[in-house]
Amino acid sequence: RCTKIAIEKIYCSKEVLDVELAGFRIITTLLDLMIDAVISPEKVYSQLLINRVSGQYDIKSPSLYEKIQAVLDYISGMTDVFAIDVYRKINGNRLPDV
Repeated sequence: RCTKIAIEKIYCSKEVLDVELAGFRIITTLLDLMIDAVISPEKVYSQLLINRVSGQYDIKSPSLYEKIQAVLDYISGMTDVFAIDVYRKINGNRLPDV
């Protein structure tokens, strides 16, 4: 009974679904952009994205497999707040002070 109520009233509430939808959009956008960047590093935008990744990730490896693994490690290691911040910055929703 409690499980059914929790699923109906909490997990399916509009607020929870909105957070899940936003999270899905953020993660898929970050993955799409970063993987495209390591596949096509010759593009200017790709270089900008690659250069903002911490040096602890081997994103400039000669192996495409290792580059993609570095992207996955980078994104999966993000906190929610950091992922939102990066997403907003690369989409132009929050510009850094200049």
